[in-house]
Amino acid sequence: MSSLEYGYLGPPGTFSEQAISIYCKKHGGKTKGFSSIRDIVKAVINDQVQLGLLPLENSLEGSVNLSLDLLYQHSELKLYREIILPISHYLLAQKGVTKAEIKEIYSHPQAIAQSGNYLAKEFENAKIVYTDSTAAAAKKAMEAKNRAAVGSIRLADIYDLEILENNLQGDLPNSTRFVLAAKKNKDFSGNNHLGESAASDFKTSIICAPEVNEAGILYKMLGKFAEENIDLTRIESRPSRQQLGEYIFYIDLKGCISDKNLSSALAKVEKMSSYFRLLGSYTKTVME
Repeated sequence: MSSLEYGYLGPPGTFSEQAISIYCKKHGGKTKGFSSIRDIVKAVINDQVQLGLLPLENSLEGSVNLSLDLLYQHSELKLYREIILPISHYLLAQKGVTKAEIKEIYSHPQAIAQSGNYLAKEFENAKIVYTDSTAAAAKKAMEAKNRAAVGSIRLADIYDLEILENNLQGDLPNSTRFVLAAKKNKDFSGNNHLGESAASDFKTSIICAPEVNEAGILYKMLGKFAEENIDLTRIESRPSRQQLGEYIFYIDLKGCISDKNLSSALAKVEKMSSYFRLLGSYTKTVME
């Protein structure tokens, strides 16, 4: 079993902790909680942990922009694995409290957004308070009887809270995509669950920026993947922070960097880019 240590967005009871705990049960390793995504990346850079679990996107609310920005800012980082966690939100409060007593609802902004329709319908007059994590929200719910938290079912056990309502996100499929990031110079060859020896069905991620800002340039760049029959699974733009109207692009593609066609397409795109970086080729784990 692995002796690796993983950083995650804590404290215990967050969806990040749930994802990495399930992963470590299968593959081994230790976990260490941090109070922010930025702190996770800092810990990886400073070798406090070998890998960091970063939330990248949610199927209902889209990308986690801070994670994308940090991957761009830290060129020494590489992606080694993708973890998909189904998400179900619960309304939690002190035992004996009814929904009619709730005046304040606490949670992480992503959890609030994913439960937005339910909260708007059932608690239109309640005060919504954002917290750094769903676990921090649970702690707030413990402090007063007029408070509730939105979070995972694990929080009910950890903080001795009662479940007032489940499935707050409704019937829409809700999953969060996490990635395991580490420094490029790390050798994980002894850990078969990481890296190119893990399995088939690879995804490759890149960051790039067009060399020239002209009409149709992105279309031309993406056309290089079409020429090699490479499927794009995601494209996301973020401000370059260098100049107004200048963007960088995060692109996910099917296939591994060792694939001849993909390698050829990437080489063509790199020639057309003022900035190009391979984030990594990796496989995924889907949690049950």
